Amino acid sequence: MFSPVAHLRAHAHDRPDADAIIAADRTWSFAELDRTVSAVAVRLRALGVAPRQLIAIDLPAADEWIVTLATFLLAARSMSIGGVGDVGGIRPDVMVGAPGMRTLAAAIVIPIDASWVDRVVAEAASAGHPEAPVVLYARSDAICRVVLTSGTTGAPRAAELSVAAIEHRLANLHHYWTDERPELNFMGLSSTGGFHTALANLKHGTPFVAASIADARVFRAAHAAGIKVLAGSPVQLGRALELMAQEGIVFSQLREVRIAGAAATPALVAAITETLAVPIKSVYGSTEGGGVTVRMLAVGDDPADAGRAVRGVTLQIVDDHGSPVAAGVSGEVRYRGPGLATGYLMPDADASFRRGWFYPGDRGSLTTDGSLMLEGRTAELVNVGGVKIDPARIDAAIDGFAGVSDAATFIIEQRPGIAELGLAVVADDSCDLRALDRMLRDTLPGSHPTVFGQVAEIPRNRMGKVERAQLTAEFRRRLNLD
Repeated sequence: MFSPVAHLRAHAHDRPDADAIIAADRTWSFAELDRTVSAVAVRLRALGVAPRQLIAIDLPAADEWIVTLATFLLAARSMSIGGVGDVGGIRPDVMVGAPGMRTLAAAIVIPIDASWVDRVVAEAASAGHPEAPVVLYARSDAICRVVLTSGTTGAPRAAELSVAAIEHRLANLHHYWTDERPELNFMGLSSTGGFHTALANLKHGTPFVAASIADARVFRAAHAAGIKVLAGSPVQLGRALELMAQEGIVFSQLREVRIAGAAATPALVAAITETLAVPIKSVYGSTEGGGVTVRMLAVGDDPADAGRAVRGVTLQIVDDHGSPVAAGVSGEVRYRGPGLATGYLMPDADASFRRGWFYPGDRGSLTTDGSLMLEGRTAELVNVGGVKIDPARIDAAIDGFAGVSDAATFIIEQRPGIAELGLAVVADDSCDLRALDRMLRDTLPGSHPTVFGQVAEIPRNRMGKVERAQLTAEFRRRLNLD
């Protein structure tokens, strides 16, 4: 039996009254969750959901987790599209979403809300709570979860996770990601980090705090649950710190902050250290491979140091011919391990999966003790005047500049074929943009931005990564280049 199903049944039997899901306005015990998941699975089957079908889900976090678990009972493939913009033309077999929300083209469309779930459970109770029979996945390499990601070039991709990959990750999450401690994770079920946190909650019998944004009501519910870990991307955690300060919320039992999705800026590390005074764990990885490296962060640490490979992962730096290079030599990052995704649902146009290895599109080097030093995204490195530049390096140089609350670099061509660096900043009236320009020219000679502009907000995806193409398009409009 697939582990998440077995864990749910076991907790419902052994500790039925323990909290299984905590949402802002409702809590489910393990007994309630087990009955609800079973009733929803029976109804979904009656509506035409079958094994191996691809089920796209766009629901509030608590309802989404219930439906996801129900798809495991049916041996289907679930895919969360909550908070995801472009799904790359994927057409699921079944679309499950809240009434009035967007739906993807699908043979079966099922509108679901909280009242629908309550009604299904009530009808099952009237029938004596018939238990949904568990349909087993045919093989360990059967796909059970599809996770949307930006791939290596920013184009939408859908990574396919097999039963075996999920089982391996679940058995090893405590080495790098999450353990039995209750946590508040802002990443959402559409991300690999949020999804695996929910799986770990189920394994350890700790409550899944259903939240994907920093919300005061969710914070209060999480506080009552005694959470010990805060997890999210740098942007999500930065917003959480702001809300905690505004609402006067103190997590007295907090023991750790965990960051993934992007490198933490020195300013964020300093803020967490000063405000929360707990250890900070940083995880480098991807949807396709899960956690790859891990390290603990402290004020003053090099942001490029991603740490050492997690257990079971083989990490290499290779040259243009795919041959491993010596320590200290730059090259392309690749890795492999039992938790690696099978591949992409759609064609792998970038050949990211090659002979058992995954190439995430990053460049870096390994130190003599095995630490990964990241140098930037291969797909984002640009040639400006003969110099290869990583835009993320410019972003990091701006961190902490007076009056700037957010900033991001982008590429723009004012003359065809001649790339320039642009800089978009979110700043208040105290910010001196001329002083910022001088600082960047002094600290990054030859690779400083030459196009500046203020914006109301930096466009980012659901994990907080900058959508640089949107900035390029915006400034092309401003400069009348289209």
